[in-house]
Amino acid sequence: MPVKLLVLYPHPTDTDEFERRYNAEHLPLMRRLIGPDVPLLTYLTLGAPERPYYRIAEIHFADMAHFTRFLQSDPQGTGRASAEKVSTGGPPVFLVCEEQPRV
Repeated sequence: MPVKLLVLYPHPTDTDEFERRYNAEHLPLMRRLIGPDVPLLTYLTLGAPERPYYRIAEIHFADMAHFTRFLQSDPQGTGRASAEKVSTGGPPVFLVCEEQPRV
């Protein structure tokens, strides 16, 4: 079954600085870590200011074995540390989700 890593970022203390560092530093690092063929999608949340998250990243892996290889390829946790560094509004939430069959 396909696996997704979701990273949910709370509202940053400085939106412009978050966007600059997220796009100039964090995303290029993640692209190097996951490789050119792994889908990496990012979203800005819409709606009322009380929405709990500002930005969401979604990284797709073919299955749990591919996700595990990704984790093993980054034993120092460089990707996670970078996500935590850019997330000035608090720690990001990391979710690993297995895709379920469609109903």
